[in-house]
Amino acid sequence: MSDPTGTSSPEAIALDIYAAVMDGRGLADAIAPLAERLQASTHAVHLMQYERGVLRESRCEGGGLAPDVTAGYQDHWIHRDPWAAAAARQGEGVLNMARLVPASAYRRSAIWNEWKAPRDGAFHCLSAAMQTAEGMVGRIAFHRSVRAAPFGPAEEALLGPIFPHLRRALVMEHRLAADGWQAARAMRMGFSALRQGVVLLDRQRRTVVTNPAVEAMAAEQDGLALATEGGLATPHATARQALARAIGAALAAISGKVKMMPDAASVALPRPSGAPPYLVQAVPLRRLEAFGAPEGFTGAMLLVTDDRSRSRPRAPLLRQAFGLTPAEGALAASLAAGRTLAQHATVRQIAVATAQDQLAAIRRKTGCKRLADLTALLGRFAG
Repeated sequence: MSDPTGTSSPEAIALDIYAAVMDGRGLADAIAPLAERLQASTHAVHLMQYERGVLRESRCEGGGLAPDVTAGYQDHWIHRDPWAAAAARQGEGVLNMARLVPASAYRRSAIWNEWKAPRDGAFHCLSAAMQTAEGMVGRIAFHRSVRAAPFGPAEEALLGPIFPHLRRALVMEHRLAADGWQAARAMRMGFSALRQGVVLLDRQRRTVVTNPAVEAMAAEQDGLALATEGGLATPHATARQALARAIGAALAAISGKVKMMPDAASVALPRPSGAPPYLVQAVPLRRLEAFGAPEGFTGAMLLVTDDRSRSRPRAPLLRQAFGLTPAEGALAASLAAGRTLAQHATVRQIAVATAQDQLAAIRRKTGCKRLADLTALLGRFAG
């Protein structure tokens, strides 16, 4: 479709778009040459699924837009976007947003002042919008910055003949996405009974599904948040790096690049409130066979445990597992519960030096040289 003379027919443009979508490149990539013809600085394909008038799902893919921008829009700003509201009222067709939302009104909007203006975001928009009876709404939006000229009749005339083809391409994209949404709903139902938080990632680290438990953890805003890419976000820099390494190790394990999962696959996310950290384990998924899962799905599952509700290992189990004496088993259970050596000595009414001797014996029997390694090992047991 690259045509420096600008003489490509709508049919030729459409064939390129259909071919790109069918090849799996995605509609946002397929319309990049059209965006160039329209002299757009960025463009986006946005699919929204409504149920009884309520927005249930939102997916945004951008051309020239950073992933955090598309994620921020689909997760938050869509609900405060006057363009989206105006397009929903207007219905299908080629929509010049300057005619529906005056520039003066858009300058006063929260989305412009709080989000777009600081990053020199889209100020002018030409959009192709469509709707289906199943509650799906799709928009292909072409953007220009505030410094550029607004879209005018010439751009509308160029987009008009191509709109029927863009609509069909949007329907194709919607049907592909709908399969994913149905799979995500089914998997969410399957994971909803778990007390552990679950985040399923594909091989590109994009979030496929989350369960109610991890959503409730994120709602507490205490050291954990949900992210479109990477599944989880944390303000703690060291934990964020460790989490990225853990996900990378899990994904590498899928392709056999690592033979065993390294220790980095388990990560603690500190909580600003001072509560015990969230414990995250990254598990590789090879050709997941589960109800509702895409056929042959591979990726990573993040299992998130709220340490406050975790089942603690009991002394008899630890004694049996490592051949500990009763006194050593009691100390091991105390360490697994988060108590210090001094606290255990006070509770058991023994000298700290005696507790230190017991700890040395536990280390020998478990093979753990560091206390951190020992507590991590003990924490894997529940009883």
